[in-house]
Amino acid sequence: MKQFVNGVLGLVCLSLGQMALADGKVETQYRQAVMKSIGGHMASMGTILKNQVHMEDLVMHAKGLAGLADIAPEVFPEGSDTEKSKALPAVWENPEEFSEAMDRMIAAAEKMATAAANEDMSEIGPAIQALGGSCKGCHDDFKAE
Repeated sequence: MKQFVNGVLGLVCLSLGQMALADGKVETQYRQAVMKSIGGHMASMGTILKNQVHMEDLVMHAKGLAGLADIAPEVFPEGSDTEKSKALPAVWENPEEFSEAMDRMIAAAEKMATAAANEDMSEIGPAIQALGGSCKGCHDDFKAE
């Protein structure tokens, strides 16, 4: 009897999980949290570089952003274009273009992480500009303001 109850409870939990994913609300919330974290790392790096404060934290922020950039393409599954989402339909209508934009961000984030680890300001400046450009490019084409 205990196994039967555990089995039924497992099926109920699995069904609830499927329903949450089916409506996309959880996926939208997760995506927004990931993207907000990326923005937080970017803002922190900008503050560090503009004001020459907390330079010891630059590598951590660059690595954190690069790690999140790696998962960013995965946080846009089909069905997650809910009313609270700022992702434009172009994300799903033009998947190849969106994938290319994500690839540019990932490459720029990796380059920034490498530049920060090298502690070479002649690399860091262009790297953060390229990273910001990749973010802007994606926002221009795939995000509602």
